[in-house]
Amino acid sequence: MSAAAAAAESAAETPEVAEVTHEHPAVPAGPAADPGRALLGPLHRHAADGFHLDAVYDRLFVRPVRGAASLVRFLDREVVDTYVRGAGSGTRLLGGLVRRAQTGNVQSYLSALLAGAVVLAIATAVLANVNAGS
Repeated sequence: MSAAAAAAESAAETPEVAEVTHEHPAVPAGPAADPGRALLGPLHRHAADGFHLDAVYDRLFVRPVRGAASLVRFLDREVVDTYVRGAGSGTRLLGGLVRRAQTGNVQSYLSALLAGAVVLAIATAVLANVNAGS
């Protein structure tokens, strides 16, 4: 006989292993095997249901957290995403407008630069006269 087989046979004969598997003659079989019914009496049904703590936990924690998660999901999809989509659309629109000005013609760039310088010079002169008159 191998050492493993001898150990298994020896373990099967010990009362500790027999109690774990509930095959010990002192442990009754069937519905009477549950000592909770005798010890708890009418509370056994509530004890078997976990004293309804799952329902209490559901009402106190799970439902409020799920409600808050639904609110956050709504705010994310309807409010935040609206601003993000708007920023993307605005950038696309601005890019389309600027694209028309980018022709690659250096003379048009210099003309725009000169026109901008003239507008700034006129604005500076007008503001200087307004401030000097005050």
